[in-house]
Amino acid sequence: MRYTELVGVGRPVSLIVQGATSLPPDDDEAFAVLDAALASGINAFDTAHSYVFDGRSLDQQIGRWMKARGHRGQVVIVAKGCHPEPPERPGPRVTPEAAEADIAETLERMGADRLDLWLFHRDNPQVGADELVDAMDRQIAAGRIGAWGVSNWTTARISAAVDAASRHGWPPPAVNSAHLSLADQLAPPWPGVETLTGPDRAEDRDWHRRGGVRVLAWSALAGGFLSPAFSLEEIAAATGWPLADAARCYLNDANAERRRRAEELADRRGCSLSRVAAAWVLGHELAPLAIAAAADPGQAADNAAAADLVLTEAERDWLAAEPPADDRSAPVA
Repeated sequence: MRYTELVGVGRPVSLIVQGATSLPPDDDEAFAVLDAALASGINAFDTAHSYVFDGRSLDQQIGRWMKARGHRGQVVIVAKGCHPEPPERPGPRVTPEAAEADIAETLERMGADRLDLWLFHRDNPQVGADELVDAMDRQIAAGRIGAWGVSNWTTARISAAVDAASRHGWPPPAVNSAHLSLADQLAPPWPGVETLTGPDRAEDRDWHRRGGVRVLAWSALAGGFLSPAFSLEEIAAATGWPLADAARCYLNDANAERRRRAEELADRRGCSLSRVAAAWVLGHELAPLAIAAAADPGQAADNAAAADLVLTEAERDWLAAEPPADDRSAPVA
């Protein structure tokens, strides 16, 4: 496993971050996944205030695991808040007051006294950047969070937050969590999300390259489109979630060819398709971290191994290139 530093977090952060959304409902099964992730070198765990499914809070589940194992001192908690939560909390919730409330509730749910990295899960451009950055400065000063960032903000809004932090001497956002994967995103899987893929986002990628805000990539496997668990035929024929969304958001000829090339490279490298896809993200010029939501211990170990798979520039270019219909040749070594 490879690690990086994020100002304010206080300990090295694994480049692969274990996502919570795939955790099994049963605590014993979920704890086995989290144990495998930690044993394989993943020390960062992503959750969100809005991740409550059928009454099951994933904040609480991860908190129970940390308490049962005594792992709080070993892990980096990545938490998010201020997501719209209908029907009780419809509409934008990105305010200093909502941030304070969600941070406090996440701390209570997890039985923790500090969140290492906390992100605004969505944005509300009607609220000034200065007001939100000031709120984060106060949360850091109070010791409730170590560092802060954003998820699914436009580059213009992130730039405004960086400028506000610089003017006032406040801590700037440490990360931007946006979609980044080998497959270009053709349509947003959920309302209000942002991607850094495709030719239309070249200026956004240039800004991140220059701006010093690290990328925390979500959906590095493109919602299952780049997972060996599903064939292209299954994805194309799907009518229900999640595969129907994978088809809607990622299935076209270019992305299908990228997947075929990744499968070919995985065969030659003796590893899985998902490992190649995650390694492609980690080797991106933006130097991102990547969230990977393992659902079983084997997936957790495979995701961790992606951090140690280094692709050559020729392999990376071949995987990502817009392929001519008749060109499926192997990359030049």
